[in-house]
Amino acid sequence: MQYEKGLVLLGSMGALSLMTILSVVIGRIFHSVPAQFQTTLPIGEYAAVTLLMFFGLKSIKDAWDLPTNDVKIGAESSLELDEYTEAEKLVKVSKLLTNPFEIVWKSFSLVFFAEWGDRSMLATIALGAAQSPWGVATGAIAGHLVATSIAILGGAFLANYISEKLVGYLGGVLFLLFAVATFFGFF
Repeated sequence: MQYEKGLVLLGSMGALSLMTILSVVIGRIFHSVPAQFQTTLPIGEYAAVTLLMFFGLKSIKDAWDLPTNDVKIGAESSLELDEYTEAEKLVKVSKLLTNPFEIVWKSFSLVFFAEWGDRSMLATIALGAAQSPWGVATGAIAGHLVATSIAILGGAFLANYISEKLVGYLGGVLFLLFAVATFFGFF
């Protein structure tokens, strides 16, 4: 909301793309266990299904625990505010920036630190271990691009009409669908 949208998108996507590539590499390392430790069991696929189911059920539980009237008119949810505040402290940026490179760096740093270790990163590691690394990386980066673009262009507007609870339920159902699809080998 403070800076030029294109610069914020560039910094955010740089961070998310780097995090996605690192996650896929970590997943491939888990997939490439030495032969003496390999079994006939598809451990990578089982781990992916387990993590996806866990994230799906946790998202649904978190959404269930939210109060029903959590649509905030013109304000951020406390979780988003906490993540932003934590990332802001890590980067230690307090002045309004005018240099485009500083704006890109601030966006990159805030997103990278706030999103490191979150569900999408762990899910990407799990999918990277079980599925095609090119497909996972391409799909995850494309998904991040769509989500980040929506957040930048319409997040504040949509927050007036869509509750965090609904987003939690939809995210949980999607994680569960991905778990079922991975289990049955649809990908």
